[in-house]
Amino acid sequence: MRILDRYVLREFLGYLVLGLAGILAIFVVVDIFEKIDVFLDHHAPIGLILGFYLYRMPEWLVQLLPIALLLATFLALGQLNKFGELTAMRASGVSLVRLLGPVLAVALAAVLLTVAVGEFAVPAANRDRDLVFEQRIQGLRPAEVTERADVTYLGEGGRIFFMRLYLVSEKRMHEVSLQEFRGGQLVRRVDAAEATWDGARWVFSSGFLRTFQGGQERARVFDRLAVGGIAERPEDFAKENRKPDEMNFFELLSYVGKLKASGARVANYLVDLHLKLAFPLVNLIVVLIGASVATRLRMQSAALGFGLSIAISFLYYALLRTGQALGHSGALPPTVAAWLGDLVFGGVALVMMGLAQRR
Repeated sequence: MRILDRYVLREFLGYLVLGLAGILAIFVVVDIFEKIDVFLDHHAPIGLILGFYLYRMPEWLVQLLPIALLLATFLALGQLNKFGELTAMRASGVSLVRLLGPVLAVALAAVLLTVAVGEFAVPAANRDRDLVFEQRIQGLRPAEVTERADVTYLGEGGRIFFMRLYLVSEKRMHEVSLQEFRGGQLVRRVDAAEATWDGARWVFSSGFLRTFQGGQERARVFDRLAVGGIAERPEDFAKENRKPDEMNFFELLSYVGKLKASGARVANYLVDLHLKLAFPLVNLIVVLIGASVATRLRMQSAALGFGLSIAISFLYYALLRTGQALGHSGALPPTVAAWLGDLVFGGVALVMMGLAQRR
């Protein structure tokens, strides 16, 4: 690594560490003031409070790292520009992109780090966070579920259950449909007015059994049909389905594939699936935007860099959530909705970098 690269990298990493620590500290302080009444009313021990915020860190790291990168870019390059160092480097024949090599390398590493933390740490940490805050700090007991409406359950062996109502205590399904798939093809479907657990298996009542083979459908009416080989027990249907943010990319991809095979609407899940890849890329995009702005402005104070970082990040998050909402509502295709923020800000970043490179 050249001396120039080490110098730029040292300046950038220093501001990045300080910026990330400062922003995290602000979030912790604000959150403590919001929850101070809860902590005091329930006499929460310091260790438990620290554990709660430790579980919050992975999610905050993913959300705040782009802001810290943008702030570090403004401050590091702004200082180099302010004292004429950036001009001297450019005058010696070094291109802007070459100067930004170490910074872009850190941004790419941040993209990979965000993907890894978001996939492997955030879902589990969020579950533990809620457990600590609700049960260990507030002493709340999990709400007892007596019934669930409009249940979709992806079972084992290619089975998908749809039911209008599931009565937990009675172990009974109402208006239930069981679909079985083999190799992505529907091979059997059971539609019944209800299904009950007899202690060993599920018994369907008043319905139709349809089998599909060789492009032909066979159907028969039944009053009572005991279906063996179903691994799902009553307690499995009593559990709430996991939300997209509680699954990693591959778990959500598998879930979407099973839903799509059943004919269910998957647009909402596809938007969230693509967002798991689209959001980490913002770490690189904001660095490109910050670099092109910092080379034009001589940052006179950290306050200016912080203000610009917050403003640009707010615009990106607003566009990201707008695209997500439009995708969930069906107004935009899932892929376009998820990548809308990256497409817009990425295009702006490339144009700005092109203009800055020609200066």
